[in-house]
Amino acid sequence: MSREKTTLPFEVSYSERPSKKSKNMKRLAIIVKPENLEELISSLKDMGLDATIYDVKRATKDEKTQRVASGRGSGTMDLAYTTRKIVATVVNSDDVDGVAERMKKSLSGDKAVIMIQPVDDLVML
Repeated sequence: MSREKTTLPFEVSYSERPSKKSKNMKRLAIIVKPENLEELISSLKDMGLDATIYDVKRATKDEKTQRVASGRGSGTMDLAYTTRKIVATVVNSDDVDGVAERMKKSLSGDKAVIMIQPVDDLVML
């Protein structure tokens, strides 16, 4: 098995130790409804970005809870949570506003939360 040098499409380079260049990266994570996922992923692909998708459950006190059958059809219960997806990607600090705006457009007017975090470094292990 040969070791190839791999690079990600958003021009992030790995290092053997922390570098100054990587201090200019940000991790964007957006919480979306599952029905908005495909449009969001396609807009990120159009920009040449990869993403990681997490399944999450959100605790809610809304009246609209999901009913599921339990056991052998003997009853139903209301779930106390709703499902959401978190889509995360890493971009250069200069591109954060453009990527966030593109994510917003892909949601077709639905509300979402974008978390922006600094990335200290990406180190290949």
